[in-house]
Amino acid sequence: MSLRIEIKAFDELALGEFHQLLWLRSRVFVVEQKITEVCEVDEEEPNAHHLLMWDDDSLVGTTRILTKRDPIKVGRVAVDEDRRGEGLGSRMMEAVGQFLGDRPAVLHAQAHLEKWYEELGWSRVGENFDIVGIDHVRMVWPPEA
Repeated sequence: MSLRIEIKAFDELALGEFHQLLWLRSRVFVVEQKITEVCEVDEEEPNAHHLLMWDDDSLVGTTRILTKRDPIKVGRVAVDEDRRGEGLGSRMMEAVGQFLGDRPAVLHAQAHLEKWYEELGWSRVGENFDIVGIDHVRMVWPPEA
């Protein structure tokens, strides 16, 4: 296994890289999780940095980071279904944390992943809420004291 993580602005992505990240997100969110009420690809793509986790030439994980928002918004965290349980998501989110540094950020985590995000340095804020029938929690970076 030869893992490599890159974080690229939209205009730095090669067409093939963008295709692979959209294909992975579609498999995770649309096919696997059956999220069809919101567009997986939206107007925010060109405004984002995209984390790409590669195992050789295969994209195994991706995350979208909306750096032009205040606070920055992290979302679309996806790991290939066949590669879950290997710690890839944690490695991706650690790279996101390094990329963010001290800059404030927010993410809307699926509620069942709250403890995992907390272990990675995110802090819950507020009550649970629904997005397309899935229970979510708002989490912030850096954690509030």
